[in-house]
Amino acid sequence: MKLNSPRGTTDIYGEDIDYRNYIINTARRIFEVFNYKEIITPVFEYTGVFSRSIGEGTDIVQKEMYTFQDKKGRSLTLRPEGTASVVRAVVENKSYFKNLPLKLFYIGNMFRYERPQKGRMREFWQIGIESIGADSTLMDTEVIWILNSLFEKLGFKKLVLKINSIGCDKCRKKFLLEFRKYIKPRLSKLCKDCQDRFEKNALRIFDCKKTSCKNIIEEAPSVISYLCPDCKENFEEILDCLKTLDINYRIDNKLVRGFDYYTGTIFEIISDDLKSEQNALGGGGRYNNLIKQLGGPDMAATGFAIGVDRIIMLMKQLNLGIKKQKSKRRIYIIKMDRGCRDYSLNILRYLRDMGIICDINFNSRSLKKEIKWAGDNDYDFVVIIGEDEVRTGSITIKDIEKFKQYKINWKKEKKKIKQIIGA
Repeated sequence: MKLNSPRGTTDIYGEDIDYRNYIINTARRIFEVFNYKEIITPVFEYTGVFSRSIGEGTDIVQKEMYTFQDKKGRSLTLRPEGTASVVRAVVENKSYFKNLPLKLFYIGNMFRYERPQKGRMREFWQIGIESIGADSTLMDTEVIWILNSLFEKLGFKKLVLKINSIGCDKCRKKFLLEFRKYIKPRLSKLCKDCQDRFEKNALRIFDCKKTSCKNIIEEAPSVISYLCPDCKENFEEILDCLKTLDINYRIDNKLVRGFDYYTGTIFEIISDDLKSEQNALGGGGRYNNLIKQLGGPDMAATGFAIGVDRIIMLMKQLNLGIKKQKSKRRIYIIKMDRGCRDYSLNILRYLRDMGIICDINFNSRSLKKEIKWAGDNDYDFVVIIGEDEVRTGSITIKDIEKFKQYKINWKKEKKKIKQIIGA
């Protein structure tokens, strides 16, 4: 009897290994620059980890999970995605008692029982990040920034960020009331899956790929029109930060994500070089309820995921080659108040574009505590940005090891910056 690999799986070797390692190594370097640490979770979990987080009404939970019973009759599932497992690990290990935010990344194989097709396998590899413990628009911006940077480094062109907000529980409830009123007289024209979604989770109708359903929701109410003042302000702040970073975005008020745990800002990144509807490279969003839902404290979180196998396929399709990259020193930027945000983002972008490992203070502490924190966490320098630095177009650089401090005009004396930090 000839033994083949199971349907929906593949062996990875030769050129595909080179591409795979290049993508993973590129991601690792970027995650290091943005100060993310790796986490590895089990390949299978108790089924409740996924059914409670992804959502009982989703296609993944209803149709696509590899679920089985162990010898004691306990229901286990091969992980279909990474976020739920990471959150379970954070809650179980009480990692939220450590320095926040937790900035984690994972690289691993996932499993979904779906029809194998080009770019979709039953076993596939995923890279993702999860940032936990900062309800900050800067954190949403950073997660998007990392995703955009990764595809830029991989050589993708014409990148466009599709972004939307599905609001908090309060404003989304108002939207769903109106959306159901719109859909109800048209319900019979929807596909069978969307008719089921109408009862269980009407928002999933936006995720349907069938032309008949897409045509019906074309004139449907927009969730973004129902955002409460807080959610609207939050969304606009993120857009402002994206403008500061020159990240090309497009508001897509029909965008939803396939998991129930998302709240607030969600996003996907596409390349306009890919003309088909399957031009999404990766995506994610905020999930502020999930940690509490899995037994932890009420804590904000956001993240993204990309499919490695799919990216390999698209890189080959676009004839994207493999390049070498490098990283450098560790710098911690301390913005003294909210008014320094945009100025600090520009400096952070400049340093990270040089490949320097650096981070910014997301949670406000005294200057003394921030400097001590930087020293305790192995940073070589701190860059201090206050009202005076913004006003004079300067930055204050403190060499932690040598106890030396420099104040320079960061735009006019960039060579001096490189000399000081040894870049």
